[in-house]
Amino acid sequence: MILPPPADVEAQLAAARRDGDLDRYLGLLAGEELFVPIRRLDAHRILDERAETFPNVYFETGGDEFLQVFTRGALPDLGPDVVAMSGALDWAVDGVGRHERVVFNRGTRGEWRLPGATLQPWLDAHHDDVTPLDEQVERLITAPYGHLDGPIAHALACGAHLAVLNAAPWNVLDARRHDYVAEVRGLRDWWGVPDPPAWRATMTELIGDGYALTPGNLVLMLRLRFAAEYGLSGDEFDPLTWAELVGRWCVENDAEDQAAELRDTVRRVSRYEQRFRADGLLDTDGFVTTTLAWDVGRAVNIARWGLAAGYCDDWTAELMVLEAGSLARRYHQSWPDLSAGYVMGRMLQAGDEFGEWYAAAARVHHQLLQDPSSPWLNLGFGSLSEESDA
Repeated sequence: MILPPPADVEAQLAAARRDGDLDRYLGLLAGEELFVPIRRLDAHRILDERAETFPNVYFETGGDEFLQVFTRGALPDLGPDVVAMSGALDWAVDGVGRHERVVFNRGTRGEWRLPGATLQPWLDAHHDDVTPLDEQVERLITAPYGHLDGPIAHALACGAHLAVLNAAPWNVLDARRHDYVAEVRGLRDWWGVPDPPAWRATMTELIGDGYALTPGNLVLMLRLRFAAEYGLSGDEFDPLTWAELVGRWCVENDAEDQAAELRDTVRRVSRYEQRFRADGLLDTDGFVTTTLAWDVGRAVNIARWGLAAGYCDDWTAELMVLEAGSLARRYHQSWPDLSAGYVMGRMLQAGDEFGEWYAAAARVHHQLLQDPSSPWLNLGFGSLSEESDA
């Protein structure tokens, strides 16, 4: 099935511009992440903390200068020496003087050049209508210029949890449409990925061997083995017996130094599954078989961010995303199965029990399984012909 037509803010802006409806136009911009071009050299000065502000790239015509501001879908290719930073509307036009002008979405049907004398009074009167960037979260965005069907769309949908959480289009794999400084900084500070070699090593760690044998995955794999030996299903296998058999397996496999951690992981998984069933992440008799989805979901997004940061080329990013999607189909049966495994992996790593990390992941889970525009409701999980052995 092909996804329904996605919302197109650029088309809505073009309609407002055509009608001369300034309030509607600025109201649309007030709810969007907006992008301002910046010289790559200046971006690296910011990343190196040698600059506190950034010099914008101005568009000159007829002797006039215009600050350029774009919605994500309108970002043009400004060449290798120019990247973008992003923020809310008030951030994007901060410091614009009364007699200076801003050009929004230059080169599109929605282009509108507005003076600071118009923008600042509107912002003063509509302060509460501007959504700060850190509040633009948990949005399911399907970009009309992104992948809408086929293997790449399916693979990108395997990373939809993080995309929705961060209000980024789930179906875009394009170096242009990112805040360059934020992506480089995020990879460096959150993921420990400061350069291309570290990016490649991280991708190999997540999806290179096809199945990461973390404590969570190990105890889940052992539960399936023990249940098969006893002729039971996973939900019928009680935690005490499971933990006891895990301890016995450790003795038999010279892994006694792991026994305490693995038994604790059994207790945590059992507790989390109970909560998942209560909150509708699992059926009443459902259980998680693997946390590989946590690695797959991160791999899809780190591939996307690595492309934006310049740590790989388009072809490599695409291959990595496709590999992640292939692994997802090999080890999962459905989108709900993938999602429950993703949330389990996130919980086991975060260790915050049932705090905000869990609450946000649960909300995104339900959004992706209930929103009519979700790729999970419009892209069949295991229907790709090239995965005949899945």
